[in-house]
Amino acid sequence: MHVVVTGRNIDLTPALKEYLSDKLQRAQKHFSHPLDIQALLSVAKNPSIAKNQTAEVTIKVNGNIIRGEESSENMYNSIDLVADKIERQLRKFKTRHWQRKKPHDKEPDLSIDVSPDVDTDEAVKKSLATEEIKSRIVRSKRFPLKPMTPEEACAHMDLLGHDFFMFVNSETGHVNTVYHRRDGQYGLIEPEV
Repeated sequence: MHVVVTGRNIDLTPALKEYLSDKLQRAQKHFSHPLDIQALLSVAKNPSIAKNQTAEVTIKVNGNIIRGEESSENMYNSIDLVADKIERQLRKFKTRHWQRKKPHDKEPDLSIDVSPDVDTDEAVKKSLATEEIKSRIVRSKRFPLKPMTPEEACAHMDLLGHDFFMFVNSETGHVNTVYHRRDGQYGLIEPEV
């Protein structure tokens, strides 16, 4: 397992890094190849934010991105919460991928360790039995994209009361999306060209 830890508004002590690595080690047991993990530990300086210590973890697995973010009043609690969340997501990913594999598939994905772990995999299989495995599109909507600046798009989003808003960026000509961030600010998603 290869973990890259970065910090924002926090001193990354060796003890904190070791604690994070130990907690994320549980996620490694689901895979036979070493995982590349990116972690960001941050502390919000705004005193009005109660849960100001955030741990974000991102793992790339077979072309998919598994991401978790948790916040609490204590960084160690945030790490515990995000490690549990990541482990659940990886187990679910592994189980879903394993269930979708057909015995006649020509190229099995050898990067996933498919030896069943009775305690964890059985629990995930039971939880997956209660939820639908295949994602479905339940609604489709079409609307015209208007050319505007990101600032105008944020204003339209607020007027509509939505969490995100797609538009054509009048400066670049590309489809962009603005969204509300948890910290109350706005985010902009732009395509790479």
